[in-house]
Amino acid sequence: MRRLAVIGALLLLATTAPTAQAAHPSWVRADLDGRPTPTDRIADHYCHDRDFPVIHCYSTPIALQESLAAASAADLAAAPKQSTSDYVVVYSGLANSGSYMFISQNYDALAIVGWNDRIRSYRVLNGRAGTFYTDWFGSGAVLQFCCGAAVTSLSSTFDAQISSVYQR
Repeated sequence: MRRLAVIGALLLLATTAPTAQAAHPSWVRADLDGRPTPTDRIADHYCHDRDFPVIHCYSTPIALQESLAAASAADLAAAPKQSTSDYVVVYSGLANSGSYMFISQNYDALAIVGWNDRIRSYRVLNGRAGTFYTDWFGSGAVLQFCCGAAVTSLSSTFDAQISSVYQR
């Protein structure tokens, strides 16, 4: 039933105009270890959205970290400073465990990347700040985050209830 609701919501999103700030589902693609994978499976892996609209996912956290390290080295060789686009890492488990995704984009609906109602903990990166919402398009209950916080569990209002995220 939940899968049917997500599919219906994605169809609705696909027929509406995208906001200027956030990801639009028709643009999003995903790969797992270099092979195409369904976007609704992103939250089952270790991913980053630095090459948005492509979400790169890996079977292991080590493979993700190696990819990020290689990309950072290439960025440093091409430009004098490292990218600081990531603002939060979200985790499917408590205490920053389970699958995770480095987020650098704003998302009106985390369902387009498989993370709707999946976040159980998070870690804020690069001194950034942002806001989680329990409903799509920045509505519902609000949870603001900031500046290097590592939150290992969420209150019942937010635990596996977050549906959109924006950087401030």
